Amino acid sequence: MKNNYIRVMDVVYRICIWLSGMSLLFMTFIYLVGIYARFRPDFPGWLGFLPHASTSWPEPLSQICMITFSFVGAAAAYRAGGHIAITMLVDNISPAARKGVQFFVDIAMLVTCLFIIHWGVTGCMDAWDDIVPSLPFLTSGITHLPVPLGSFFTLLFVLEKLLFGSQSHRELVQFGSAKAGH
Repeated sequence: MKNNYIRVMDVVYRICIWLSGMSLLFMTFIYLVGIYARFRPDFPGWLGFLPHASTSWPEPLSQICMITFSFVGAAAAYRAGGHIAITMLVDNISPAARKGVQFFVDIAMLVTCLFIIHWGVTGCMDAWDDIVPSLPFLTSGITHLPVPLGSFFTLLFVLEKLLFGSQSHRELVQFGSAKAGH
């Protein structure tokens, strides 16, 4: 069971990395188009699929990308051990106390994830039928889905850490680090 769960989490981790990376890339492209549209309403031919002139759609679409990047990327960062951690206290306590503090932090993360999932899903359901004025093909509920989704991914990684230990030492999650040799 352990190996199967970790293998599934490897797939989820890769999905998180790709989804957050593509969100960042797409957000950058959208901002560039928005800036260009604001100052040069005469789009070149290859941008003909986009609405002309300064429009209101780039900013909300970029915000959706940023929410996706933040919450889904945070899940991947948690698994890789690359999240923000305050180590001054933990580095100066005994190994036994450090293990207890780490367990407390993991339980706090578990509770936080459950809280965000519950209220994120509730918020999405409450706003499911509210149309985004500048993006009429999307509802507010859909645009907020990355919040509970990213928290769900984080919850899976927290459970993995509690049940099977940290995976931050594995080469898969150390992509690009000196430890991994990339």
